[in-house]
Amino acid sequence: MTIDSSWLRIENWLCEYAPAAYASLPPATGSDGVRAAERQCGLVFPEDLVASLRRHDGSGECLLPGNYRLSGAAEIAKDYVWWIGSHQRDVSDELRYWRSSWLPLARDGAGGSLFVEMAPGDRHGRIGAHAHGDGGRFDDWPQYTSLQALLSWAAQALSDGSATDVLDYVLTTDEQGLPYWEDADAEQDGVSVVWDMAALENRYGGL
Repeated sequence: MTIDSSWLRIENWLCEYAPAAYASLPPATGSDGVRAAERQCGLVFPEDLVASLRRHDGSGECLLPGNYRLSGAAEIAKDYVWWIGSHQRDVSDELRYWRSSWLPLARDGAGGSLFVEMAPGDRHGRIGAHAHGDGGRFDDWPQYTSLQALLSWAAQALSDGSATDVLDYVLTTDEQGLPYWEDADAEQDGVSVVWDMAALENRYGGL
């Protein structure tokens, strides 16, 4: 699926099953907003990221399996500048906790995030995962080959109501009608798992 077709499928699902989340979708960012973010980062954003930002400036809620929330253009730039701040300037790029070729893409509200690899090579455009305290990693799953692949997978996961091919999560909604992804094992064990992303971010801190 293209970026627009994936977003259309996501929008249609939200409109029908999670209207509060649909209403929270941010509007598109304009060309000026994208260019301003690129200047701050010193990077030219991938075409699929630009296409997504031109549809929605982030996702508002946690639409991606794993409860990741897509960042908007200004947030991407702010996070990137923070990650490569002065505390890493004297460390070689290979040893950095966050490398300068990693462009922030999404957060889970508990210290984890997704990023796009911007360096030339086999991993260019791939999606990596960054865990608080552990650094970044790349998983060889087809949905992480690009943002386009990730959004296509997310659209399919919303339609199916599960993401069991990689993450053992099932989709549900909270009292406000907002979607979140619940641990399937915990559900089978009779344990209710509700992801309060605002509380998690307050507890563990954001960027």
